[in-house]
Amino acid sequence: MTADLSPRQAAQQTGLSRTLIYREIERGHLNAYKIGGRLRITREALTEWKRLHAVVARPPAPAYEPVGSRRPDTRTCRFTADLEASRGEEAA
Repeated sequence: MTADLSPRQAAQQTGLSRTLIYREIERGHLNAYKIGGRLRITREALTEWKRLHAVVARPPAPAYEPVGSRRPDTRTCRFTADLEASRGEEAA
């Protein structure tokens, strides 16, 4: 059987503060037990706690592709139509 950890040892092993370890135990996020007035954390409980707090990498963002105008520029269409109409009148 492996030796269980004190909050201080768990803090050293994870690189976190002892206060944070106590807070996580108090909140019920990290399982611990008390024997003889001393808190102990099983290595399995610490491993599970770290697994639950693992950060999942975000998928890469899609490549930027500019989106075209949603509607045609009616000013340009009208201008073109007016221009063609005036050319037709000039030719006549």
